[in-house]
Amino acid sequence: MNDTSITIRMNSETKTKAQELFNSLGLDMSTAINMFLNEAIEFQGIPFVIRKYGVGAEKTFIDTSSPAKRSRS
Repeated sequence: MNDTSITIRMNSETKTKAQELFNSLGLDMSTAINMFLNEAIEFQGIPFVIRKYGVGAEKTFIDTSSPAKRSRS
């Protein structure tokens, strides 16, 4: 199998944080991206849940997941 290259654009802060994370896991960026792509192929889709929440949903999620908030309800 022949290797090929791809070029992607991303925010420099995202790149730095991703590199730090992957390095802490013993991976480089190329290996991590290849792992993601292989999982997507195996899964035949994005290998994690993608959701779109309505306005305020994040606040509701945080409020209802807090034990203090639940006990007052």
